[in-house]
Amino acid sequence: MFDELIRISDRINLSQAQVTSYKQARDIAWKWLYSKSGPMKTYIWNGYFEDVPNDPERANRLQITPMETARYLLKHPGLDPDIDINVDALLGWVASAFATTGMDAIREQTWCYEPMGSHTARYASVCALYYERTKDERYREKAYRFFNLATYMTYENGVVAVGPNWPGSWFSDGYGDYIRHFMDGLAAIPEWAPAGENHLLKCSSVVRQINYDRKTIRFTSFDDYGTAVLRLIAQPREIKTSRGILEKTNNLQTVGWTWQALDEGGILRMNYAGSTETEINF
Repeated sequence: MFDELIRISDRINLSQAQVTSYKQARDIAWKWLYSKSGPMKTYIWNGYFEDVPNDPERANRLQITPMETARYLLKHPGLDPDIDINVDALLGWVASAFATTGMDAIREQTWCYEPMGSHTARYASVCALYYERTKDERYREKAYRFFNLATYMTYENGVVAVGPNWPGSWFSDGYGDYIRHFMDGLAAIPEWAPAGENHLLKCSSVVRQINYDRKTIRFTSFDDYGTAVLRLIAQPREIKTSRGILEKTNNLQTVGWTWQALDEGGILRMNYAGSTETEINF
C-alpha cells in the first residue's frame, strides 16, 4: 500500500510530508521483514486471521502472509536481489508445513489445520508466477495440480465451498481470494486461458474499462505506461494508442508488442507508454 501511494503521489496530490512519512513507515516494515527477527529469517509467519484467539507466544503458523509476500516479490522483482532463493524457500516451506496427505491441497493455518480451496489456489498461483519467472517446469506442474484440486470446491450451482471437508462458504475466500488466484495463474501461464476467445489476462496498471467487439478490443488504463498480456483468437492486424501505432517487436525491452502463436490463436504481450487508451484491431 505504501509503495503504491508513493508511486502515484503526484496524481493524488499527496504532500511531501505525507510521502516522507509513508516512505519511513514502508522502510521500517521492509527492514524488519528481512531482519534477523523478521519472518524472512525466522519463518514465524502468524497473526493474520482475526478469528483466532490471542497468540502472545506466537505459536500459530499460517500460509497466507508468506505466499502473499512471495507474490509481491515476483511482481516487483527488483526489491530482493535474492528473489529466486527466497521465493523458492517460501514455496517449499508452505508446501511442507501445510501439505495434506492424499491430495494436492494446502491447509489454512496450524490452529485451523484444514485444507481449503482458496489457500490451495493461492499456492498454485504463486507456483504459476514463479514458473513464469524461472520456466522451471516443476512449478508449472505444481500450479496445474493444485489449481485442479481447487476447482473441485466450486459446485455446479456456483457455490464455492471452503474446502473438501468443509461444505459451507466464506465470501472473502470463495468469491474474492479464490477467483483472483485463478486469474493470476491464467495471466502467468496464458496458454491455459480459453482458446477461441479474447481475454485481457493482466495489465500492470488498473484497467478502468474494456470493450470486446468482433474486430476490435479497446481498453483504458489508469497509468499511461505499462505492460499487458492477452490471449487472442488471432494475431492483431494493428495496435494503436493515442500516441500512434504500436509496432511489433522481437522483445519487450522497448515499447511495442510480441506475438506467440499457439495451436489456436496466440498470446499478445505488449509494452506501452504515453497513452491510457489502447485499441487492438483484427
